[in-house]
Amino acid sequence: MVGYPLADCWARPPDEAGREHLLADHLRAVAAAMGRPDGDYGKRLRFLAGLLHDAGKASERWQKYIRSSAAERCKGGVPHAFAGAMLFALLLEELLAAWRPAWREKKALLAAGLSLVYFIYHHHGPVPDTVGDYPPWQGEHGAEELFTCDLQGIFALASGYFPELARLEAALVPSELSRKLAGVAAAWKKWQDAALDHIAGELERGNRFAAGARICVVKNRENHRLITGDRLHAAGIDPSRVPGETITAPEAEAALERLETFCAHRKENLHRDGARGELLEMREKSRRAALTALRRNPDARFFTLELPTGYGKTLTALSVGLAAVAAGRASRLIYVAPYLSILSQAAAEISAATGLEILVHHHLAALEKLPAAETDPLEAVAMDTWSAPVVATTYNQFFRALFPERGQHTVRLKGLQGAFVIVDEPQTVAATSWVPFLAVTEAAAQELDCRFLFTTATLPELSGGVFELEPVSLGREDALFDRYRVQSIGSLAEDQLAEKVVETFRVRGATTVIQNTIQDAALVYDRIKALLREDERRRLYFLSGRLTPLHKRARLAEIRRVLDAKEPALVVSTQVLEAGVDLSFRVVFRARPLFPSVIQAAGRCNRHGEGETEPGAVYLFDFRRGGTEDTRRYIYRDVVRREVTDVLLQRTPAFEERASGRLIRDYYRECFRRNPHQGALQKIEAAAYGHWRELAGIDPFGPEHPTCGVFVPRSYDKVPEVVRQGLDYFAVGDPEALWTRYTARGFLGTLDFEDRRRFMALMYQFLVPVPVEVAREVGEPVADRTLLRLRYATYYREDIGLSLVAPADEPLSEQFI
Repeated sequence: MVGYPLADCWARPPDEAGREHLLADHLRAVAAAMGRPDGDYGKRLRFLAGLLHDAGKASERWQKYIRSSAAERCKGGVPHAFAGAMLFALLLEELLAAWRPAWREKKALLAAGLSLVYFIYHHHGPVPDTVGDYPPWQGEHGAEELFTCDLQGIFALASGYFPELARLEAALVPSELSRKLAGVAAAWKKWQDAALDHIAGELERGNRFAAGARICVVKNRENHRLITGDRLHAAGIDPSRVPGETITAPEAEAALERLETFCAHRKENLHRDGARGELLEMREKSRRAALTALRRNPDARFFTLELPTGYGKTLTALSVGLAAVAAGRASRLIYVAPYLSILSQAAAEISAATGLEILVHHHLAALEKLPAAETDPLEAVAMDTWSAPVVATTYNQFFRALFPERGQHTVRLKGLQGAFVIVDEPQTVAATSWVPFLAVTEAAAQELDCRFLFTTATLPELSGGVFELEPVSLGREDALFDRYRVQSIGSLAEDQLAEKVVETFRVRGATTVIQNTIQDAALVYDRIKALLREDERRRLYFLSGRLTPLHKRARLAEIRRVLDAKEPALVVSTQVLEAGVDLSFRVVFRARPLFPSVIQAAGRCNRHGEGETEPGAVYLFDFRRGGTEDTRRYIYRDVVRREVTDVLLQRTPAFEERASGRLIRDYYRECFRRNPHQGALQKIEAAAYGHWRELAGIDPFGPEHPTCGVFVPRSYDKVPEVVRQGLDYFAVGDPEALWTRYTARGFLGTLDFEDRRRFMALMYQFLVPVPVEVAREVGEPVADRTLLRLRYATYYREDIGLSLVAPADEPLSEQFI
């Protein structure tokens, strides 16, 4: 029995003006976003997939659900995606029979068609594997669930674009429909074998791993078309008319002119503050050389820029990206940084240097886009689709675009199309993630017509059986002179290190100590604090990931203010200071890490070559907690990289900055020789064959131990404007009220998707992520909530946060950021 004709079915409830949103209109719009009814067979299949993806919403049960009250709908949805997958698979069989393509083409169409079946079935959930011996609905849903849909209306809609399907009227009889779907299930294994045979043939063309990466990108792009079309139209936006904001060539040229002026003023200011003239000249020389190299390689898609820390990598990379846009080789810029601290700093610099508006996208970005009284619907999706001229984002968000876990993540591929992507500090990518990252970025460059620039002082090996494109170097400079000297000083325990640091601070001024683990940093901080006089303690600071984001932001700002004023500061930190934070110290103490981190830490020493007659000092030491325990292995688990570091430092216990380029290249060359991580290539091949979960959700920083968020209801005298606006938006005056709202029964269920994201982003400002083992000790659970509340206020210290709270002798608590 059909409860609702397709022509009367809703896709979503009416808007405030009472305008109905009809399902048939939604199906046509998503179909147009995915393919063309008059295109080749592949485009026609995509069009059909869009036309049927939400056909299950025509069921009587779903229509009753969508017409119920908002409170009723909050109790749970009604499955519908299975119906679209069933009907698409049935019509795929009919079309292949009608088209009668050659066997090779049929295998390609089956490979594409079966992937679309899985994408439709899972389009509200995780990105699925696209391989299996049975249809995805087998054992979950049956043909009888289709009988309350207006199948006559759905088939009429499809046959209006596909005359080949006009003879399907017989399938409207329940027994015939059941028989046809049973036939699909019986043929499924044969279809899968044909699809896999097609993929095997594609992998045999050239480098099989590069080909596998391209197959993965193509599949994710197919899913992207479905998810993006569905979401845009659901937001009230016609997917075929989204302009996709870009930078025009004249705008890029104007931004370049402004950048020239900005660089000239920056040079004058740094020179006035005591930076060495030859360093400032080299910055400008390197920038112009990079632009010349770009012009000489107009068709290249992959670039590298290797400059010492402090030599203007960001502005040089920005100049190159704008020049590529001005030359018509790209249409937007995407800047990618490993950490929020770098991202915020770089985004501000890009905006100041170019005058361009920056869309900053990270896990807190939803809080920065609170709805105004009249909001352009495009703004609601611009963040997730990266539909902006300039986007700045983190590695975590960028990896979700390349290795999506959920269909929602694939919408970012829209922004990657035609982009010039600046990847800052790529050496922070974990060794286990590096090879898949290279493979998929190269595939994206080819399939999405984008370009990549890797910029760093310590570039890892770009080989490994993946690259088919030849990376073009835009410059590789060693240091002009020695801003620092690295010296190994042996093993030190907490007390010995504290005494040495305090003595150095009193003589040299600005000093930092960078430890490998949070607990090590906190222990040394307390020892140093005990040795300092009362007046000196006012210049002692601590940084780690065990401070709330608000607390850490304020602490960084205070440190920067003190250093900019040329006042003495003593900072004890984890690696949060190493990559891209524009702070400069006269002396750096660094617990022995891996060799690239030695160079990154040294980049915080005498950064601008200011005013000293001798180089800054970087002291490397083997930290021994309690005099015996080597905690480095908790953080740097790669035995090969630890051993290569140790041999290199044993052979060269002291070196100046000008030797660092040669040493870092020796390090990466030897690491690759001993362990090229070829096993990761097998995951690429497996994903190409349909086992996407092998790559889904790859973390840029490697596997992590599970963490849990602990809410710290600490009030602050001054909070950023965006946080204040968030508190006002949700009508809460302080963190305690925010927590009360979070735990209120039914509150989260009243929020729509966007507001829920905004609320959780606001909550995050007061959270400290800790290992589960630590959370059990310090957190108070609340029924039906994932976050914990700090059990006792005394656990969170004003100076070091939760950095000393951990189970005794528990290695898993050794977080490092």
